[in-house]
Amino acid sequence: MSPENPKIEQNETLEQFPNQEEIKSVFETILKDKEFKELRVTSDEKGVSIYEVEITLENGEKVELNYQKAKYDYRDKSLPAGGQFSASIHATYYDKDGMPYNGECVANYLDGKWEYPS
Repeated sequence: MSPENPKIEQNETLEQFPNQEEIKSVFETILKDKEFKELRVTSDEKGVSIYEVEITLENGEKVELNYQKAKYDYRDKSLPAGGQFSASIHATYYDKDGMPYNGECVANYLDGKWEYPS
């Protein structure tokens, strides 16, 4: 195990996280190139840790996308497959009064690849 992170084996490659432009490209794919407003971007020593955007739909409803790094050991084999990702993007849906009414995971990131659950 490495001294910096006792849960990571020394011969294991550390995750390389996507940069802001790569995440923005995924947002554009998910939102089918609709224009969006950036709400918040925060970074740490490893890059972007939170990135949130929103779009307003024609009917006045909004969709918010939230990229976030996992805050747990995502390589823990005891986790369900749906939890073994280093970062994810979740969508939250708001009605025209601003009340959230639904949400879902729309993309997961691991080992340099994005997966889009159906």
